[in-house]
Amino acid sequence: MTHELVLRESVEVVRRNVFYGLQMAGLVGAIILLLTAVIWHKIARRHASWLNFMITWIISCSSYLFLMREPLGRQPDHNLCLFQAALTYSVPSLTSGATIALVVHIYTTLSSLLTVPTNRPQTSWATAALVIGPYIPAWAMFAFALRLGLGEPSLVNRPDDGTYCTLNTNLPGRVSAVIVATIMILCLATELVIFWNLRRTWATLQKDSQSAVAIIIRVLAFTLVGMLSIILSLIFLAIPSDGGAFNIVIALVPVSSVLIFGTQKDIFAAWTSVFRSRDRAHGDDTFTRVESRQSVNRLVV
Repeated sequence: MTHELVLRESVEVVRRNVFYGLQMAGLVGAIILLLTAVIWHKIARRHASWLNFMITWIISCSSYLFLMREPLGRQPDHNLCLFQAALTYSVPSLTSGATIALVVHIYTTLSSLLTVPTNRPQTSWATAALVIGPYIPAWAMFAFALRLGLGEPSLVNRPDDGTYCTLNTNLPGRVSAVIVATIMILCLATELVIFWNLRRTWATLQKDSQSAVAIIIRVLAFTLVGMLSIILSLIFLAIPSDGGAFNIVIALVPVSSVLIFGTQKDIFAAWTSVFRSRDRAHGDDTFTRVESRQSVNRLVV
């Protein structure tokens, strides 16, 4: 019996370390990508929605790391635990909102490119809406969870696996899951429209086949991450669980996002520019407002 207990504790420690390792990898990766786009903005040009997408993942990964140095079995400060619990219930809504904002930007940019050019830049209010919008459901979810914790302090606790604080009620988790699933279903619907537009204007895109393939790959990557988010949300909705294995699956999402958006030519060009003086953009993967149909190669996120 003692041997089984020791083995179980060892497994929990490994799961906890893997979880923190993945969250830390996502955090560091998102910070690197954000700094790359800001510092080398002439090479790796990115829209504000892309920058905000990275910021939301930085917030998300950070929210799970509050107890990384806290020994197992020790209850942290109640206020800190409550803040973390409210934050972890809200960040899924935040990141999914930032995802659909980025997809909407892809849709509007592609639509303007693949139709008659109007030379109308995206308005500042539209950009502001794409940046601010994701924080609205996240703030509502944060306030909801915080109110639950303040109303019933006994709900706030650190679970047995010791990864992060939660509330001893299924309600905030289920509400968060419904919000995320709803947002990502809308996101997938928008991506289907994007695929339809790509298919309808394939002849135009074939003029630059490399860019066409790149667009398809990035949009497909968006779809896969969106499907993963929906599946995770529905699982959490149907079978509430804070088990270590499920946490590891959750921690894979930010790492996947960093890999999807970090493996782009202009990102690598920005890094290599440190060693080679380059003042202009290289590669196909920047994502800014286009001026003509010849700018297809700048449409990939």
